[in-house]
Amino acid sequence: MIMAVFLAVVLGGMVLIAIMLRGRQRLRELAIQQRIALIEKGLAPSPEADPVRFEAFVGHGRPVNRTAARYRSAGLFIMGLGCALFLLLCFAAGIPQVAFGLGGGIVVIGAAAFINGRMTADDPADLPNT
Repeated sequence: MIMAVFLAVVLGGMVLIAIMLRGRQRLRELAIQQRIALIEKGLAPSPEADPVRFEAFVGHGRPVNRTAARYRSAGLFIMGLGCALFLLLCFAAGIPQVAFGLGGGIVVIGAAAFINGRMTADDPADLPNT
């Protein structure tokens, strides 16, 4: 009985995902058809539909925030260091509890620096005036 319920939930989830993917694909097709119709009429499609692609097409990319880039790279480096320490302590010393404590702690510090870099990149006050 439990297996039947589990199977029904899994199959229902797969069907739901398939329906959602089909709906998203249909919306994308309609958006493309709308853009093609605008272009055929000689009109420029509005940039609000996809502002990132429009800015990249025009050539006005978003300025790079150097502080955010440093935080992200430092965060990735510290996370790698924590993973390396975890593997070293776990396999060489054979103490998984200490490995999770020390390596995991360093990974969390690196993740915090990485998240700080992601949040700093979105702050408009840090972007240079152009």
